[in-house]
Amino acid sequence: MACYRHALVLIEDQNDGLVLLEHAASVAESLDMTITLAHISDDYRSMNYVADSMMNDVVADEIIRAKTLFSQLLLTTPHPVNVRHFVTLRRLEEIEQCISQSGIDLLIAGHRNRLMSMFTSRCMSYINNLDVDVMIKHILPAGQK
Repeated sequence: MACYRHALVLIEDQNDGLVLLEHAASVAESLDMTITLAHISDDYRSMNYVADSMMNDVVADEIIRAKTLFSQLLLTTPHPVNVRHFVTLRRLEEIEQCISQSGIDLLIAGHRNRLMSMFTSRCMSYINNLDVDVMIKHILPAGQK
């Protein structure tokens, strides 16, 4: 197994965030690895050709929700964790840039085994397009162990 130094953990919500951060922290303890927790929000402003303050409010609300999520998740682990929030429609390009700038050598993401996840999951695009190792963790539905 490769010795990883820095992992980027991509989360969507509280459910996958808890599972992925706990898993990353356990791996980080054994490898003395740095963890960066990241959330990606869609930049609705760039989809609108007309300046619209309503789009700014939607993006601002999403950023506030992500910061609240980070605050809640960071309380669950004693391991030091960096945080990163992306607001973009160019998901892969932003992740690639973060990987190269931050020296990340492992990407950790979650996947839910549902019918729609077969079509909406970004895990395969991470595996096929990024130049780092990708660890996919299965996320069970809320309430299941």
